[in-house]
Amino acid sequence: MNATKQNRNHKARPGSPNFITRRHFVQTAAALSSLAGASASAVAAEPGNGKIRTALNQPLGQDYVVVTQVPDKNHFIHDPAMTILPNGRLIVAAPVWGRGPRNPAVSDDKWRSILVSRSKDGGKTWTKVCEKPWSEATLFVHEGRLYMFTQIKTFSGVWVSASDDEGASWTEPVEVIKADPVRKHWNIQTGMVIQDGWLYWANGRAFEDMGVVACELKKGLLSPEAWVASEAVVMPIPHEIMSGTFSDGSPMRCLEGNVVNSGGRLLVIARAVINRYGTANMAAVFDLTREGRTLGLTFRQLYPVPGGQCKFHILWDERSRLFWMASNFPTNSLGLYQDPELKLPPNKPAWQSLREDRRLLMLSYSLDALNWLPACSIAKAPKMTQSFMYPSMVIDGDDIALLSRTGRDSGDYHDADLATFHRVRNFRSLAMDIAPKL
Repeated sequence: MNATKQNRNHKARPGSPNFITRRHFVQTAAALSSLAGASASAVAAEPGNGKIRTALNQPLGQDYVVVTQVPDKNHFIHDPAMTILPNGRLIVAAPVWGRGPRNPAVSDDKWRSILVSRSKDGGKTWTKVCEKPWSEATLFVHEGRLYMFTQIKTFSGVWVSASDDEGASWTEPVEVIKADPVRKHWNIQTGMVIQDGWLYWANGRAFEDMGVVACELKKGLLSPEAWVASEAVVMPIPHEIMSGTFSDGSPMRCLEGNVVNSGGRLLVIARAVINRYGTANMAAVFDLTREGRTLGLTFRQLYPVPGGQCKFHILWDERSRLFWMASNFPTNSLGLYQDPELKLPPNKPAWQSLREDRRLLMLSYSLDALNWLPACSIAKAPKMTQSFMYPSMVIDGDDIALLSRTGRDSGDYHDADLATFHRVRNFRSLAMDIAPKL
């Protein structure tokens, strides 16, 4: 499937690159004037109601390009990954799964594949370059070479493959960390750190406990002897932060951790699903150490992180000396807002809940990767059964380039039918100077 041709054939829709209205034109112009340094009083008002347009109420990355689309209603896009090559070309790896049994341990893996796409023009157009019969994908570039951390079958070890032709072909995957039916290694594209010649990547036990794997880079990413793994560590949940009892919503616990270097200290900041999403905006924080080839991971605390209940992606920007995070802000995690019209379509599984809101994809910034300030709205889906979620982002010059797992026409906020590319231009201008001074 050629994503570029596919994009041209899409019917114009609100939020698509081929759809524009007078209102959207005014809103976009207002956002651009703000980024150019205009004062709040100079920002245009929305016609008819005088509402001031800002980076928080006008999504700056709403226009998107479709990178990957499912072939039919029997498939969905799981957790797509994106990276940028030294020459500026963008690579996306999108897992496409069958909408069959949801237990990865029993799902038929013949229904799963990784679709690799490439953009040579900054994300304006995309071309599918490869398809592999694997389950998971995380992309990483080291010394100019493109790597994929993958799994042939979900929860089964850590495998690494390499590409020397921008994703068009891949080496035979090497199992660098052996499969363990108890450890159940798993993660997706999240923040990583290189420190003292070692790469650190969060890799937990399924969707339950947090863990880390690390590679001594001088030995090579394709060498099993270079890799080590930590034990899986439980995230404790104090009863005092629970509120109510819910039968709907996912029973997952701690997953999808980001490794950050905050002030020289390695932390893992991970998604925390607490009380089936009843306690939202919370993340689990772990201290990460290494002694020789032994990794130490210790639970430190639960910490309020906006959007911490769903997958978030943290990256460090050297120019601004800030961390940047894309995450989903929830709106009704306890279900206190009542509307009789708000109901999930019939026959949805019990682990889905309208309290789990994946509509609002937001960008935040931080000095320490723990205390966050909102920068802008990236994209907003109009319906609760739609989503812009599971962000994967890179810095591309003055912009943040972002990939979203997007539910548009699937009728299901979880089972995305698209992987979409977004761009937040001049993102550094969205941050205040928050460095402490005396």
